[in-house]
Amino acid sequence: MNGSRMRAAGIGILAVTALFVVAGYPLAGEDSDDPTEGSPVASSPSGLETGTTTLPDRVTNAWDIPAFHLKGLDEKTHQLDEWKGKVIMLNFWATWCGPCQYEIRDFITYQDQYASRDLQIIGMGLDEERKLRNVARTLGMNYPVLIADPVKNPGLLPQWGNPTQIVPYTVVIDRDGRLKYIHRGQMQKDAFDEFVLPLLLPSVGGLESDIQRVVAGNER
Repeated sequence: MNGSRMRAAGIGILAVTALFVVAGYPLAGEDSDDPTEGSPVASSPSGLETGTTTLPDRVTNAWDIPAFHLKGLDEKTHQLDEWKGKVIMLNFWATWCGPCQYEIRDFITYQDQYASRDLQIIGMGLDEERKLRNVARTLGMNYPVLIADPVKNPGLLPQWGNPTQIVPYTVVIDRDGRLKYIHRGQMQKDAFDEFVLPLLLPSVGGLESDIQRVVAGNER
């Protein structure tokens, strides 16, 4: 192989490697001796988006997934059905993941703005409790953070449709438990506005009732 062909081949290998890094997929293979293999892998800030609403085993409702019981930073044990009836953003993140911390800042704003519309963000912290507490305190996280150490809970991410263990990873669940959107990578505001915000709007019937109450009040 001459020099120009070798350079071209090298460029092609670098391009393929970069694609995997940007997409957030682990580069280590099944036979890798990497001690971090099996741990969550951080995606790039651009992330890898998907509009999937069905998990690999074709589950479409959150209440059909085996319940978890996880300790929160509030020292209480929690399970997902505590928040039934709310629009849930179940966000898997880790303290060493840069894109996770970027989106957490946005999530804090969303939780503050839309809590009155039944938005409930839940942070699934894939790390040690001490590290999670440090980040939660530093960022001023205003929503529940559950301790979901992947070593102690190895099946949690695959159950929620993330066998490649990419973080951040967010599952959006509507008030009836239906899986409405699954997002791999950092969630930008346009994705929130398109897939989450509509779920927070009042129903047509509820809106009509509100209008009728206003009209009735004005006629008095």
